[in-house]
Amino acid sequence: MGPLLKLGSLCLGGGCPLSCSLPLCQGFRLLLASPSACLQLFHEKREEGHGEAAQFEGLKHKANRSINEMLADRRLRSDNLHAQKCIDWNREVLKRELGLTESDIVDIPQLFTLKGSYAEAFFPDMVNMVVLGKYLGIPKPYGPIIDGRCCLEERVRSLLEPLGLRCVFIDDFLSYHELLGEIHCGTNVRRKPFAFKWWHMEP
Repeated sequence: MGPLLKLGSLCLGGGCPLSCSLPLCQGFRLLLASPSACLQLFHEKREEGHGEAAQFEGLKHKANRSINEMLADRRLRSDNLHAQKCIDWNREVLKRELGLTESDIVDIPQLFTLKGSYAEAFFPDMVNMVVLGKYLGIPKPYGPIIDGRCCLEERVRSLLEPLGLRCVFIDDFLSYHELLGEIHCGTNVRRKPFAFKWWHMEP
């Protein structure tokens, strides 16, 4: 049997930052990193007059990049068109194999940069989170600040909190992101085991 997903150039040092699943009272939601959603958000903010709002503002060791600069960066755009194609291919596989519809999938804004044969998250990869019941420990993206709030955090809250989840953004920039990992890569979670012998289960 061949591989289920084509990870290819989206693999990082700590694994693949492509997706995350969230258990809910009724089924689950699949989160997918989405360059298209991120670029669309930045276009919206530029149209609203916030083109000079900057990514990485507040990080002394990282150069700021304004929304205008990021949208004008042809290399960044090309890298993310490629990343989106890879993610879209996997999206269709996951829908087919897991019986999902588009309503089961949540697109989380994310950008990547290609580094040779693999990709790195341009800012902390928010789908690489840790799920603790209804609490989500999400890598802090350090997105453009608009009206005193990070527009990336606000978009993710608007997508996930209506599902009854609580988003907690955690600064992992130096501790994990710079080392090609995120929150999920650096945590171990003790979970209640199943009451049945799951290793006897057959598909």
